[in-house]
Amino acid sequence: MNEFNAVWSALQIALKPGTEIKHWNAYNGYLGDKLTINAVDQDFISIDPPRVWGTQVILRENFEQVWAVWPDYKALRMERGEIRSLNKYCKYIISIFRWYETERITGPVNL
Repeated sequence: MNEFNAVWSALQIALKPGTEIKHWNAYNGYLGDKLTINAVDQDFISIDPPRVWGTQVILRENFEQVWAVWPDYKALRMERGEIRSLNKYCKYIISIFRWYETERITGPVNL
């Protein structure tokens, strides 16, 4: 199993409907608002973001795109615009990955 598959499986287990995740980015830290997990499926995670009308469905493939550059983004070796160009859900995916690494119930992990 490759590293992303392991992370995806862990997200499927750890994320529950109703979980609130604070928005975060590598350049400014926590941004004050939160998204709420709506549903978790083997092919997607749906969220209710603040100030956006309706549920957003984020495909596994979208998460995998961001995971491929996640270490560079966290280390500030990637501009915000570059990561945003990957897909329109990057803001949410970044926050979910940050939550996964630092705040999930099972404790912090090093990825």
